[in-house]
Amino acid sequence: MKLPNNTLIAHEKLIQYLLVPRKRNDKSQWLAKAGYTLENWLLLENDLRNQILSLDVVLIENTQYGQMYEISGKLTGPNGKSLKVCTIWMTENETGDRRHKVHYYVSKQREDREMTYKLFEEVVLLKDIPEKRLKRGDVATIVEHHPVSKGEDGYSLEVFNALGDTIAVIIVHESAIEPLTENEIFSIRSLVAEGKE
Repeated sequence: MKLPNNTLIAHEKLIQYLLVPRKRNDKSQWLAKAGYTLENWLLLENDLRNQILSLDVVLIENTQYGQMYEISGKLTGPNGKSLKVCTIWMTENETGDRRHKVHYYVSKQREDREMTYKLFEEVVLLKDIPEKRLKRGDVATIVEHHPVSKGEDGYSLEVFNALGDTIAVIIVHESAIEPLTENEIFSIRSLVAEGKE
């Protein structure tokens, strides 16, 4: 199965997240290896659409907010260098919108409803998610807001290891996260398989 070529790749996620240097979990330097910069962000959008979106998708998760699909492939940048990418695409149940993530989420921010948290904000998990080997207290980055007309809104989160590599993309209820506070510090734990602690 393939997703349509007109699937949404939101500009703000390219120019405010992927191609912007960040203190933690920076992806801009990795994309720069293939020649992508803020100045040529339209090339990244075009290459995602033509090189990645044209590949077959695999359904990876069905949630109450929508279906998540994965496309893995090679992204060849303007300098001729190639990056292996794992991309996540989502079709939202509430709107039918198809949204996109490139090894880190890319999608459209809604303006019709106030979000509790800002896109790209770091938050703390309030519960264990054993199927993804995540624990209460793990830190994640918000990459999408999933408003619903009835019930609790959801958020897509990207979780990184200590080296800044993506280890999971998950969708949780708003009540499953909270903001970081000034009286907290980061700590390190081993990422172990379920049931092996």
